[in-house]
Amino acid sequence: MSEVKIHSLFPIPIFHCKLENYQETNSELLNYILELQKKDKIGNNHSNRGGWHSKNLDIVNEGPPINFINKSKDFLKHIITNGFGWKYVPNKQRVVAMWAIINSKNSFNVSHNHQNCYLSAAYYVKKPQNSGDITFYDPKEVRTYRSPRIEKYTDYSREAMTIKPEEGDLIVFPSYLYHEVGVNLSEENRVIISFNVDIDY
Repeated sequence: MSEVKIHSLFPIPIFHCKLENYQETNSELLNYILELQKKDKIGNNHSNRGGWHSKNLDIVNEGPPINFINKSKDFLKHIITNGFGWKYVPNKQRVVAMWAIINSKNSFNVSHNHQNCYLSAAYYVKKPQNSGDITFYDPKEVRTYRSPRIEKYTDYSREAMTIKPEEGDLIVFPSYLYHEVGVNLSEENRVIISFNVDIDY
């Protein structure tokens, strides 16, 4: 057999970084989120099963959400320009929605994706051990129709991928990717900020 070449077509990236000086950012965000929960104990119900899901955060006026956006905007610009090669126009790439999720013991998030935006993200404010990791699923629909039995998972047969984030980690991914969060098996709360990014040319 001659040399075998593999052309990896249409890869799907998930961008993962650690925010600089995240301890200060997380302290500010955690206090902000807990105050919101005190004022709105019911919250919203979306993909979360148990726990607490905030209403959309204030991303117009100065405060912890805006501070966080300012600290992450260079990473988002890198993803848009270098990662995807999309046209970058200042003030046209914007965070259009942001919310917080507190997963208490035994709570989790069912599989879902985010519509009407290009990128989505999860930022880890508080992430105890065994508090639930994030799993992404292969978006290629044809696999749901017919697929051989898999004996050994490779990059080409993998149907799902789980990432084990830590506090201060920011994960950005295409919004169409279905993802879910495992059950929080710890005695502590797992706290994240999620947001969507759109581009308006």
